[in-house]
Amino acid sequence: MPDLITLDEAKLHCRIDDDYEDVMIKAYIDAALEVCQKHIGKRFDNGLDFTAAIKIGCLMYVSQLYEYRTMISDVEAKELPLAISALWSVYRDMGMY
Repeated sequence: MPDLITLDEAKLHCRIDDDYEDVMIKAYIDAALEVCQKHIGKRFDNGLDFTAAIKIGCLMYVSQLYEYRTMISDVEAKELPLAISALWSVYRDMGMY
């Protein structure tokens, strides 16, 4: 399966100009794609189309992971942010949940 989100796309979305965090950004891309597939209940290599809405949701998730990468925060992360959930949930198979 080709790269669904390139490192350059993620860095552009996160407004990152340097290269010293590339390994971390790539890990965030992989995590976002994994969480997306789990949330929807389908896999990209098994019938799930990688639509523009899914891609934007993944990029938003990457930026969320990047911005809130430390464990110390005044804000407690509880659920998938509403905007990301709204982009992905329309593709969910409601019979799965």
